[in-house]
Amino acid sequence: MKYSYISIFASSNNISNARMLQIAIINTDESGIYSKVSYYIKPVPRIPKRDLAYLEIDSIALKSANVFCDIAPLIIEKIIETKTIFSDKFSEKLFIKAFKEIGYPVGNASYVLEKLFKQLVSGRIPFSLKTAQISLGLSMETSSLLEKCEVMKAIFEVIPEIETVNIKRPPVNTANSFLESSLKLLPNSPGVYFFRNNSGEIIYVGKAINISKRVRSHFTSSVPFETKLCSQTFEVDYEETGTELIALLLESHYIGSLHPQYNSQQKELLKPFIITSKMDSKGVLRLRPLQKNYKDSENEFYYNRDSVIKKLIEVQQKFKLCRKFAGIERTKASCSDSIFCEGICKDLESNNDYNKKVEASLAYLEGQRPSYILKLKGRHKFEMGFVIVNHGIYTGFGFIDSDTQINSFNDISGYLKHYTHTYFTSRILDQFHKTNRRASDNILTLHSLRD
Repeated sequence: MKYSYISIFASSNNISNARMLQIAIINTDESGIYSKVSYYIKPVPRIPKRDLAYLEIDSIALKSANVFCDIAPLIIEKIIETKTIFSDKFSEKLFIKAFKEIGYPVGNASYVLEKLFKQLVSGRIPFSLKTAQISLGLSMETSSLLEKCEVMKAIFEVIPEIETVNIKRPPVNTANSFLESSLKLLPNSPGVYFFRNNSGEIIYVGKAINISKRVRSHFTSSVPFETKLCSQTFEVDYEETGTELIALLLESHYIGSLHPQYNSQQKELLKPFIITSKMDSKGVLRLRPLQKNYKDSENEFYYNRDSVIKKLIEVQQKFKLCRKFAGIERTKASCSDSIFCEGICKDLESNNDYNKKVEASLAYLEGQRPSYILKLKGRHKFEMGFVIVNHGIYTGFGFIDSDTQINSFNDISGYLKHYTHTYFTSRILDQFHKTNRRASDNILTLHSLRD
């Protein structure tokens, strides 16, 4: 039987944005190892230098590497007609995802060591190559991906031979007893957690549906970034939120305000696009997309130029505006729309008539910004959480007794914790509404919330 042991180095342990940066494959048959290969993979889009520094990967080798679609045929050649073996489920998913993105479907792994090991120990010990080695009495180097493949081979060959399980439970990789004590206090509930260094400074903020499980996964990870983070951690504390949505919103707030050393996402202050209006020198009220900070914007904002142009086209057609004066086209001549434009760019329409249509379009945009209270689970069964969006702007969240009747903003205003509306909080809320179809059952819509 031929086997392919596949080890992967990823840019992140979050499958949604992780990219494969290096892959190693060892091939074996009845006579032993007959092939060893390792490839660096150029990430597309590129990873910022500051993030590469945390990953501790050879940036020069990465820069000169081929993109995945060029390496994929070489990988297929190595694994075809073999049983594929991955260390963990994450590596298998990332491998399948990478091939799926280039339009080449691959099947699931033949074996995943994480699953085999958990069956062996009845789930009593979190899996990593290090913990598996300690538990099975192995001692091998894992400083390179090829060495990790060899460790995988040793683990895979040892597991079927074990009949009586006498597993040693490895210690959690913690720096001191104080950290170990703080880990024991972590709850199995949604919330935000904080890694602190020996000076008490917060160096990493994360969110989780199960805080205890998520935090411990950091300490059992073999990803270099995780190993470095955990080696600098002397205490972990947390803040319960009751739901993942509030955890996401709170995580975004803390990352944006604290700028923790080991967080790479949501630090950059992104300026969203808005639709603004301005009277030109000829007395025509023009619309235009503008990128600026949200706090002083005039109406609903958009994530990128494509989305704001799409909204402008909708408004332009609905109110029969000119593509040129609506900020969609840049031209000195008249606009290209002979269907919806009624001729302002050709002096066929009066400024007064046109400006009234622009004002109506601005009122339409303003009316699309909702005010509502989103009712959520609390931190315990006697409590309810809530998120408030006022006129399209995220205002904050809070917690209140679950038997409290909410009919207006005044009923809960005293319990509201105010937070800033940002590009990231808007994306979080939009994603929540897209993925939670039943969320409308828990939304109290108001015409306007009073500050």
